[in-house]
Order: sequence, then C-alpha cells, then structure tokens
Amino acid sequence: MEDVGTAMAKLAGIRKAVTAALDEMLLTRGREKVPRRSFDPDSVEHHFKQAANQIEKLREFLPQLYGDFQQIATEPTTEVVLLEKGGEKRLFYGREQVERLGRDIDQVLEIRANSELSQPAAQDAKELKRVFISHGRSNDWREVQAYIEKDIGLATLELAQEPSAGQTIIEKLENNASSCDSAVIVMTGDDTDDEGKARVRENVMHEIGYFQAKYGRSRVCVLHEEAVSIPTNLSGVVYVPFPKGNVSASFGVLVRELKATYKL
Repeated sequence: MEDVGTAMAKLAGIRKAVTAALDEMLLTRGREKVPRRSFDPDSVEHHFKQAANQIEKLREFLPQLYGDFQQIATEPTTEVVLLEKGGEKRLFYGREQVERLGRDIDQVLEIRANSELSQPAAQDAKELKRVFISHGRSNDWREVQAYIEKDIGLATLELAQEPSAGQTIIEKLENNASSCDSAVIVMTGDDTDDEGKARVRENVMHEIGYFQAKYGRSRVCVLHEEAVSIPTNLSGVVYVPFPKGNVSASFGVLVRELKATYKL
C-alpha cells in the first residue's frame, strides 16, 4: 500500500499547484484584477500529465475504487489568438478545463478517504499508538511533540530525528510512516505567495494527502497557524487553529482528538 500513499501524496501536491494557477490574477488595462481565463501549455500541461499518470497507477493498485474512474483529458482544447505573434493561433488550456482537473483530483482523494480501504494500515498497526509529527520550518512542532509524549503519554516520530541510512526523502517518509498509526501536522506560514500572504511549505501539503491515504482521514489532525490558508480539498481531516507563536492554544482540541483516536 506504500505505492498508493505515494500516488496520493503526489496528487495532493498537484492539486495545490492547480489551485495556485487558478488563483493567479491578471491586470487589465484599467488596472482591474481578473482571473486568468486561459493557461499556456508550458505552464500547466505537466500538471495534467502527472495527474493522469498517478490516477492510472491507482487504477492498477486499487481497481475496486478507481477501475472505472474517468480518463483525464490531457490535451488543451481552447483556441487562443496570440496578437503579439502576429495572430498566430494556438491551443491553450481553458479555465474550465483546469478547474475540471482540480475537481477530478478532489474526487480521487475523496473516494480514497471515504473507502473502507483507507483503514488497513491503521488496523494492522492497531497497537502501535505512535504519532507521526510533520511540520515546516517553525519550531512549534517541538512543543507539540513534548506535549503528546509527556502529557498525553503517546510515542511520537519526527522524520529529521530518524537516521537517513542512504534513503531518499520519500523513501524515508514511507518507511518511517509504517511505524506510526496517526499523524499530527503543524502547519505554519513559513513561505509567502505572490501577494505576500503566508502559506505553508509544499512538503507539508504533500504529507497531508499522504497521511490521509495511509492512516485514514480520522487519524490526521492539522494544527494550523491563523491567517495561513488551508486546503479545502481534503475533507474530513481535523483542522485546529492557533495564534502565531502560541501553538499550545490548540492543545485542548488536540488531546481530545488523540484520546478519541486511541480510546484513552
């Protein structure tokens, strides 16, 4: 099932990139901001092909869930006249086509989250009672780790504290995730978008999708710093806000969720 988790993590990352593309605004001659209506294949074509590739893998890994899933249309269909190139006509991806790709990825993730097949890793490792802690650059995760271990009494795992032993990052993630049965993600505004707004690091976004697929959505809890945008496409995951610099404000909900998960 590791291959399934990898495909889900990659799809979550592609979904984030698609959202970013759709959120891009253009300035009209009147200085009005409007959504982009067409997308150059050089900018987004790889998202379509990567998504189609991952979904094809899921058809192979989980035919019960994805054997009849619709094909992703990877070719652009909207004709655009390029005035700056003397009226040359080219096929671009229309906004509706990019939005449809986002919805298809959402559907893939939702099917997995709602299926009974999303639970085997948690069931097989029922007695592990170990929490995987994922985070960005902020050190808030250290306070979370100490609280889970000392106050709640559960073992934790944080990837940087484990030996790499020549593994790639994704190999290390997959191998260590198998020794846990739930995840707490500390989502902080470590990066900024084009408008200067705080956003989470890409690796954290990928891991949300990965853990949701591996452990089941009820075993993933996201502690997110206020004013940091959170993904809307991963329904069912528990999101707990906290003020910047005060992650302990989320501990009341966190202890409730972990005690419910482990029946403490």
